[in-house]
Amino acid sequence: MHSARASRADRIVGVLAVLALVAGTVIIGTQRARYERFLYISELGAVYMRSEEWFRWGFVLVVVGIALVAWVVRDVRSRGRVLDRWRPAISLVLSAAWFLVASQVNCTDGCPAPFTRDSTPRDAVHIAAAVLGFAAGAWAMLQLATAADRWMRRISAVGGVLVASIAAAGGLISLARGNTDVGSTLEYVAAAIGVAWLVTVTVVHLWQGPATIVVEGGAAEPEREPVDAT
Repeated sequence: MHSARASRADRIVGVLAVLALVAGTVIIGTQRARYERFLYISELGAVYMRSEEWFRWGFVLVVVGIALVAWVVRDVRSRGRVLDRWRPAISLVLSAAWFLVASQVNCTDGCPAPFTRDSTPRDAVHIAAAVLGFAAGAWAMLQLATAADRWMRRISAVGGVLVASIAAAGGLISLARGNTDVGSTLEYVAAAIGVAWLVTVTVVHLWQGPATIVVEGGAAEPEREPVDAT
């Protein structure tokens, strides 16, 4: 039988997740519009930037959104010898945790790469946390691309390929100190796709609605997802 209380709670959490993700993205995007020159996302929150505090809180809202999405998809399992070691929700929680560190330990002006002349320990922590947060999020995408539900598989597979390829291109341009206009634009596009993926996965999962069944003894447990052969 379906658990109305659990379903209602999940919908509320899902709505809060979408609102947090959208609000955080809007705040960061609004701060980006304050500058005429091209900036990478982390540069918006660099020390002494006008957008520093606004960026920090926008980033925190995105982190909250990721954590809430993890709660919504907590019943989803992945398939594969390596991918099924832990649930995608755990990867999303790890991503949120690393991004929280990156949001609170902001970089210095220009966000110099670690071990360069102008870099500081603060920059190393920020960049390392941001990279690990992205890696955990990418792993969650890969895990959900093997989920039983075909729509979640397709959404995650397409989103993962787009985010990985676009972010990789932008990262390589950044490391090579190439065209900042192109590199920063690609970073924003990849981030926007990542947020859109989180929102879509949440909506799709809630639309289908996780069910619970009553087992012997009256205890409720999540209904197994059917294995789709497609």
